[in-house]
Amino acid sequence: MTPETALVETVRFTAVHAGQYPDHETSAPWLITGAVLMAQQAAAIALRAAGDSIPAQVGAAEILLRAASKDRLPAPFTLPFGTAARQGFDRLVEARNTFAHPRGTTWFASSDTLSRGVPIAVRTVRHLILVQPILNDLVSPHQQDLLYSGLDAIHTLMEFLDARD
Repeated sequence: MTPETALVETVRFTAVHAGQYPDHETSAPWLITGAVLMAQQAAAIALRAAGDSIPAQVGAAEILLRAASKDRLPAPFTLPFGTAARQGFDRLVEARNTFAHPRGTTWFASSDTLSRGVPIAVRTVRHLILVQPILNDLVSPHQQDLLYSGLDAIHTLMEFLDARD
């Protein structure tokens, strides 16, 4: 499976869990895990296309910081990833890590964690892969359609959560 196909599958997976949440709160950890992974995948695809070598053990936020560096992805391809975005994404990664590596505590993710972090992941994929791809043919037109559809579904949940608060 190519990295681009894997990204499409991750976005689809995440969209399914976005569609099930909040009616099925058991989807929350999978929504968060998928959101973090799709942002990482998009950053890795863009960085590789730019010729950047990515360490084998790169952290979730670290790879987005690499994509936000003009030294690694020149403007206009550079990922906008300011302090607020970093904090929102860090909270999402922390929630994912708490779920993936339980330490005897009850797992919980607030709707605030979701509504602040998941949109960062969606914007990362949109910017790096769809809006400002470093290569015009980074993903096929069919993959673009699937990505837009999945990202729109995830975005709809975020709008719902924001309206509810």
